[in-house]
Amino acid sequence: MAAISLRQLVQRNLTNLMLIPSICLILLLGAYTIYEKSQSFETKNAVLTQSLGKHISAHLHDSKIALTSLSTSITRYDPFWFHWVLSNFLQAYPHFERLIYLDANGKILATSPQGNELVSMERFIDKVSNQASIVSDPIISPATQNLVVYLGIRLPNGSIIIGELSLSKLQTHLENLLPKGEGILILTDSYGNLISHPDFHRVITQENIGNLDIFTEFTDDSLYTNFYKEEGIYHFGTIAKVAQTDWLLLISKPVREVFLPIISPLLILLSVILLLFFMFAHFLQHRLRESIVRPLAHFTESIEMTAKGDYSRPDLHDEVFSELAIIEQEFDDMVKQVNIREQEIKESEERFRQLVENIHEAYWINDVADNRVIYVSPSYEMIWGRTRESLYENPESFFLAIDKDDRLPVLDAFNSLRNEGMIVDQEFRIIMPDGKIRWIRAQAFPVYDDEGVRVRMVGVAEDITERKAISTALMKAKQDAETASQAKTEFLTNMSHELRTPLNGILGMLQLTRDTKLNVEQADYIETAISSSKVLLNVINDILNIAQIEAGKLALHEQLFSPHEVMETIFRFFKHSTESKNIELSMDVEPGLPPFLIGDEVRIRQILFNLAGNSVKFTDEGTIHVHAQTLPIQKKTGSINILFTISDTGIGIPAEKINYVFESFTQVDGTYTRRYQGTGLGLGIVRSLVEYMNGSITVDSDTGKGTTIYVSLQLGLPTREQMSEKPEIDVFEPQLRPLDILVVEDDRVNQIAISRMLQKMGHAATCVNDGQKAVDILKEEKFDCVFMDIQMPIMDGIEATKYIRTSNDMINVSKLPIVALTAHAMPEDRKNFLEVGMNDYISKPVSFEQLTSALKRIMD
Repeated sequence: MAAISLRQLVQRNLTNLMLIPSICLILLLGAYTIYEKSQSFETKNAVLTQSLGKHISAHLHDSKIALTSLSTSITRYDPFWFHWVLSNFLQAYPHFERLIYLDANGKILATSPQGNELVSMERFIDKVSNQASIVSDPIISPATQNLVVYLGIRLPNGSIIIGELSLSKLQTHLENLLPKGEGILILTDSYGNLISHPDFHRVITQENIGNLDIFTEFTDDSLYTNFYKEEGIYHFGTIAKVAQTDWLLLISKPVREVFLPIISPLLILLSVILLLFFMFAHFLQHRLRESIVRPLAHFTESIEMTAKGDYSRPDLHDEVFSELAIIEQEFDDMVKQVNIREQEIKESEERFRQLVENIHEAYWINDVADNRVIYVSPSYEMIWGRTRESLYENPESFFLAIDKDDRLPVLDAFNSLRNEGMIVDQEFRIIMPDGKIRWIRAQAFPVYDDEGVRVRMVGVAEDITERKAISTALMKAKQDAETASQAKTEFLTNMSHELRTPLNGILGMLQLTRDTKLNVEQADYIETAISSSKVLLNVINDILNIAQIEAGKLALHEQLFSPHEVMETIFRFFKHSTESKNIELSMDVEPGLPPFLIGDEVRIRQILFNLAGNSVKFTDEGTIHVHAQTLPIQKKTGSINILFTISDTGIGIPAEKINYVFESFTQVDGTYTRRYQGTGLGLGIVRSLVEYMNGSITVDSDTGKGTTIYVSLQLGLPTREQMSEKPEIDVFEPQLRPLDILVVEDDRVNQIAISRMLQKMGHAATCVNDGQKAVDILKEEKFDCVFMDIQMPIMDGIEATKYIRTSNDMINVSKLPIVALTAHAMPEDRKNFLEVGMNDYISKPVSFEQLTSALKRIMD
């Protein structure tokens, strides 16, 4: 912005604050006065116009009455008498200049006064009626040579009397009526022909003024006031129509005569104000120069000395105004503060210099305009192994030291910083002069000026070689740990698979043997063996659960279930065991517990089975009680907290081993002489399942008196839609028809067990050893369904299923139901088998009930 002097500033403020408002006030006053004068003139003109219009109407009316009266007094035509009557009439009505008597055809019979020159009246006869009226426009009288208007009336005998109404006398009459100084009076006909005008010569010459604006704009019988221009002069006038005629009356006055009396004083006042203003401005300019400009000049000199670093003040004796004295005092204080601040900045810069020159990281500053390194800390030499001077001379040496495999990404990052202001945070390798490699982490940021333009780049580079080595070691250790965990999971899974395969043969044979004719002792042996096999199966399931939990692959399947049915199932399962030990087993559910909830029924059943099973296992006498109730705490909308309490009067748990019993593969009694057998997995699985379900478990135990375990689970409340989807229980279950079933199993014992079980159920079973043979036999023979093992030689179950579903050779059996019958029992296994095209899944060992349920599901 351009600077202005104090004089210009004062003149501008005086002009803006005094002169312009004063002129505007005068102009407004003048405009208001002109407006008031216009209104007054218009009002006065309106009164005069109406008044004079009435006089003209009365003048014409009197003339018509007089002419009418004359027409009634003429009863005969006698030249002497007739001349006497007309002469008396003209003496009585001097505004008539002449009377003319005509016959019915317009022939002049007599005139008064008599004249030698006669004019034909034929052109006026058609306008004459039995009522006195104007029958001509303004016309020159042939007798008097004056401007007249003819009035005529037809007598009863058909003759006509016409009178010449003198316009000059009308002019004189109107001038006498118009007050002096009120303007000029103009009378015209409807076409603008002059009837009366102050310049009567214009009336005689019959000048037409109908083209004036005020005449063209006048459209009705009311008054109309406006400005108009005539012969280069502006007038202000009022026009009106004269009653009972088509004449127009105009009273006007030149504009200068209307407004000059009020404009002249205003112009004089404006001139006086301008003169006073310029005198005052000149005087004020002189005073400002002496009292303000000179002290300010000295003060400016002091500021310039301060800007150059000279904080001394010249000893001046000028008298200054109080405001400047305050400013000078404040400026002195500011100079002192600046001096102190400069000292602080110098000290801060010194501390910063000491800091950046002693830190291990390399600090640098780069100018964006010319890509020049302004500063780099000494640590650069230790990290890069190169001198700072080499970087000052060639800034690109920073990037030339970077390993060529890492150089391009670093260059791209710094170009983005230079061009777009993107922050840099890069890790890369540099090659030292001795060939060694170091890892560097460089961070850089843009610096902007006050206008938002990038002017510099600053950055820090640090040696992270040691940190990188530690990170690499930690990453390797983590990978080793994950590999070990994966190996353990795979081992447990494989062990489960290898154990389930022979166990399936054992349980299958035992179930088949149980259905043969046995004596009581043999039946007892078989039941004992089946029971032991189921215990072994539970151990295998516990091992799988531990593997799933540790691998983070345990999945919860929330669905609608009845907690009352879960409690009843547990009661029926353990009722026989407790009765055999003379233990009282009781279970109850508080009335407030909802009949249906949303949760993983299988896992809830597993938790309660493990806890109730532990109570049955470690209680020899007394009671076992399982209780379910609703807690009043509601953590989120649409959920409910359920508390399960399992209490017994068993051996109890020592206080110091309560937390220990929740560890996997541990027991309270770990000696070789322990009384109660088990793997030690039960409570560990229970705690893991409870935590997976966002619940909590608490133990209250007293050695020798019993144990109470509290399990709190957060379960969902079913919606109306979920309740409507609750499956109905079929009272009648139809029996399956005999089926032809293909069993694909590589283990001979399992082949025998499964095929015999299917035969016992009334079905025909055909066994093959691998997937390839299954594909071949399906091309030749027809089957209702297939039980497919997964792990087999030549072609496994998954590959065989994909081939059956997709191959063109298998179109006829591509929709054949296939059930996975396998020792792979992980949750993701079932999902994988169904995704490849299998219809159902059964894990080994298999029972009659499982086979029956699977066949019903796939054959419905």
